[in-house]
Amino acid sequence: MAMQISSRISWANWKTNIHAFSYYRPQHMSFFASSRLGQHYVPRSPELYTETQNGKDEKITEQDLHRYTRHRWLFNEEKELSNRYVDFDLQQLVRVAVDVCEGAQPCTKVTKCAEGLHNKAFILTMDNGCEVFAKLPNPNAGAARFTIASEIATRKLISDVLNVLVPRVLAWSFDAASSPVGAEYIIEEKAPGVRLGSVWSQWPRSSKLQLITQVVDVQNALTDATFDMHGCIYFKDDLRSLGEEPKETNIHSRIVERGKEWHEFGSWSLEYTRALGHNEIAYIKTHAFPRMNYYRSLKSKEYPEDGLALLDKYMKVAPYLAPQSTNEAGSEETPSSNVLIHPDLHLDNIFVDPETLQITRIVDWQSACVAPLFYHANVPRMCAHRGPLQEGWGVPERPEEFDSLSVEEQHKIDDDLESQILHKYYEAQVYRRSPRYWSVLKNMRIPILRKPVWLVTGVWENRDLFFLRESLMSLFARWEELIPGVPCPINFTNEDVELHSKEEENMDGVGKMLTLFRDESKNSRYFKDIFIGLAKDDEERELFTKLWPYQEPGDTERL
Repeated sequence: MAMQISSRISWANWKTNIHAFSYYRPQHMSFFASSRLGQHYVPRSPELYTETQNGKDEKITEQDLHRYTRHRWLFNEEKELSNRYVDFDLQQLVRVAVDVCEGAQPCTKVTKCAEGLHNKAFILTMDNGCEVFAKLPNPNAGAARFTIASEIATRKLISDVLNVLVPRVLAWSFDAASSPVGAEYIIEEKAPGVRLGSVWSQWPRSSKLQLITQVVDVQNALTDATFDMHGCIYFKDDLRSLGEEPKETNIHSRIVERGKEWHEFGSWSLEYTRALGHNEIAYIKTHAFPRMNYYRSLKSKEYPEDGLALLDKYMKVAPYLAPQSTNEAGSEETPSSNVLIHPDLHLDNIFVDPETLQITRIVDWQSACVAPLFYHANVPRMCAHRGPLQEGWGVPERPEEFDSLSVEEQHKIDDDLESQILHKYYEAQVYRRSPRYWSVLKNMRIPILRKPVWLVTGVWENRDLFFLRESLMSLFARWEELIPGVPCPINFTNEDVELHSKEEENMDGVGKMLTLFRDESKNSRYFKDIFIGLAKDDEERELFTKLWPYQEPGDTERL
């Protein structure tokens, strides 16, 4: 997206570069960001490892670097795995990494990080101890050329203008065809410190509250900058090289079929809610085919027309889904202001210094975009309480009968209270220091209004028609309360409600079965470890491992 930016902070010398889009790639950074690529390089195969849940690295094959190995799928597994398979030249990736590490020659170790759903991530260790982080987007992350180009520009803006700590990018390429690596990639500094998720449970409450205060500081730094338009951020030159021309008055929003089409939209939140719907309509018309949805029917297929009919209902309510400002036109103190916020702030996306408890880096800005504050603002996953919250600002307390409860019940209550306190503290900090953000959090209408907006993107591809319909039904049921004085433009028949209820019942049944399956799988692993622990030596341990009856075919053959 190309855009103009307005902000309450001083842009100083940046104003001459912030235009439509707002600044250029620094000359010292190129696709390979290196001055030593022409030097003689002797390939050497590094040792290959993967991170495990117990914290120990295990040796793997080179093929495991390309494949997704963390989870399995009950259906369409081949397709799901292919969506997460990345073909690249390991030696060429290593070569780029070595070249950006001063004084390094061979790379001695490549460690595959715990896998997310959208990227391959590796730590590359050099002979001189230098370590860098490499990330390659999976096919399911979207058009990699746009994904990489936007993330690079977004992180440069966040770091250089908004002064938020993000890892320094050392090299990148969003053109797989011209890159020797054969895939799009980012190589960046390894974030200093440790992942917050590895120490959070060990911290006292006071340390957690201090960290939450820092998170609010980061959110304030981001939301202090407001944008005239919404969409993704790019360098102007990069956007042109991708075949798009930056524009000052229009922007580019989500790409239909991952980059094959662009839609241009204006700057207002009303247009934002409509734009998302238009994109999904275009996607279904172009790419959707009839399919079975056995939750809904064992005989009749689910047709693209069903998705289009539901999106027609969405488009009718879209004008009412964006909160209207009560302030003067153009005021920044409105939930409709366009802002940039981290897309998923959970514990493992924050790195901290374990000694000072200070945030050292915030990672994973992939897919970050500029959007209206009402769409973005939420309690971060890292401190969001799952379950009912005590009303008011009072500190949640133990129940009177606490001392008479079992130890297990007491632990459960204490964990729940701790979670509520962290959630409440975050809200209190936002209330005191972030009035715009608080204007969204305190508004009980917004979660119902924005739920359809959250769900509409990828609704057919993600098989989310049920959830979008559920959100529209909830909106329909509370319309008079939410939008008083305006007749509801959509309706659901008794047959619609009956079919939806049947689908919900079937989904709940399968969900319970999957929960039972997960519980039994966990129990099986637990008792298997106990059984193997009875072995007296390695030979007996191998025998007990093979004798355990509840394991997948092929497990014992791999031993």
